[in-house]
Amino acid sequence: MTYEVSITKCDSYELEKVKNSVATSLEPIGGLQNFVKAGDRVLVKLNLSVAKPPDAAVTTHPAIAQAVVESVQELGATPVVGDAPGGGCSAATYRALLKTTGIQRVIDETGCESVRFDDDKTHVVSERARTFKRLWICKVVTEADVIIGLPKLKSHLLTYYTGAIKLLYGYVPGLTKAEYHLHTARDVALFAELLLDLYETYPPTVSVMDAIVGMEGEGPTNGIPRKIGLIMASASCTALDYVATTLANLHPLNVPTVKVAHEQGIGPSGLQDITIFGEALEPLIMEDFKKTTTTSEWWLKEGASTTRFARLWMAAKPRVNASICKQCGECAKDCPPKAMQFTEGSVPRVDYDKCIRCYCCQELCPNGAISVSTPFVRRIVKERIGLARLEALVRGRTQSK
Repeated sequence: MTYEVSITKCDSYELEKVKNSVATSLEPIGGLQNFVKAGDRVLVKLNLSVAKPPDAAVTTHPAIAQAVVESVQELGATPVVGDAPGGGCSAATYRALLKTTGIQRVIDETGCESVRFDDDKTHVVSERARTFKRLWICKVVTEADVIIGLPKLKSHLLTYYTGAIKLLYGYVPGLTKAEYHLHTARDVALFAELLLDLYETYPPTVSVMDAIVGMEGEGPTNGIPRKIGLIMASASCTALDYVATTLANLHPLNVPTVKVAHEQGIGPSGLQDITIFGEALEPLIMEDFKKTTTTSEWWLKEGASTTRFARLWMAAKPRVNASICKQCGECAKDCPPKAMQFTEGSVPRVDYDKCIRCYCCQELCPNGAISVSTPFVRRIVKERIGLARLEALVRGRTQSK
């Protein structure tokens, strides 16, 4: 199968530049008119994970959202913007999130409709899903004629990278996300299967990736903004993620969502399967892109021969910085296995026997007080014999059994 991805340069979030670059990125794959018709109800799926300002590079930039919304309106269709952030999100906190992220200004200026995904959910039995046949999905997703995904290119502690496929976790109501994290636990490949089942059930008609400023390091909410200067577009989320992970100097097939997509036959096996329009890919690869602390921790998957040892001594762990912590208790409230122990007026403590390494606490902490650290034993191993050599040794042991 041949996939198509378009890459366009865009050096700023100036609205007219962004709008022109979005149009340019869509042109080789037929233009927006190839996907949107007059009278369509178009869900513009944003990344609104937490309430942080646009320059933090955490959420879809409002300029990208406005460019797409206006383009949809020009085609005579009705755009609807929204998302389901992680954790509990009331109507009041969602309004505050829209204001902080700059999306409320887009809503006011364009007059487009806004929806809080958590307002209504529905139970879907999916014939296309392979693992998770029964899914709780926000009802607005099921009612759209067209879905346009607006992911941001970022690193991610759990899935190493978040982009077009990971964006679709926003289909799931906020509080239900915790239940899925508990079910998939430490098995990141199983979590990837969940994301791909969401993709197969309600695939975006087209995705436009905000890579003008992305995020590296300890993403998806507490990493470092990284100027990339690109907008990318594709009708295939899996192909778009393959190209984006290549840009971030990750081995695509080591990224759980990309790897599982290939194994299921719904994603490319290599760049030879992808037709790239616009900018050449190789000169754009960021050799110094900072990966997360957790990247390549393949041994955390259930069933690996080193799982018990890795969990106890080798796994990157969330830690609370007492000097930054505001003792708000949000981490404890949002922790799926309730591994965060919080007493009002004190700094939360982590019960590592319960911790499933989903890193929701780090992602959703409003003050950036939780980091993920590499244990001492792993640092020593890496310094003395090299982590790559250790992985090769253990893989050999696993395959021989």
